Amino acid sequence: MYDQELLERNLHPENRGILEGADIDAVLTNESCGDEVRVMLKIKDGVVVDGAWEGRACAIAAVSADVFIERVRGKNVSEIGEMRWEDEPELSCVKRMPGRVKCAELAWKNDF
Repeated sequence: MYDQELLERNLHPENRGILEGADIDAVLTNESCGDEVRVMLKIKDGVVVDGAWEGRACAIAAVSADVFIERVRGKNVSEIGEMRWEDEPELSCVKRMPGRVKCAELAWKNDF
């Protein structure tokens, strides 16, 4: 069902933790299942210079948050809203599971 890459990243997330001094600190919740992801970003001159996430989430939401943090580094804050989880190879298996889309999009749906 899940791709091996997704399972591995769930076990070994690269961007999970607390980011002290974050300029953006948002808690995002998936009301349908209870997943909760806290996204923290440091911004300098309108550009994301660092990020981290923390939370209680299923494998898909956790991996998606991890990928989101990785992809936003170096991006202008105004570009973040244009980014889509569907474009990420690590999350391609979610396209076969329509019921799990809300899990994948959790960290990507934001008003930063």
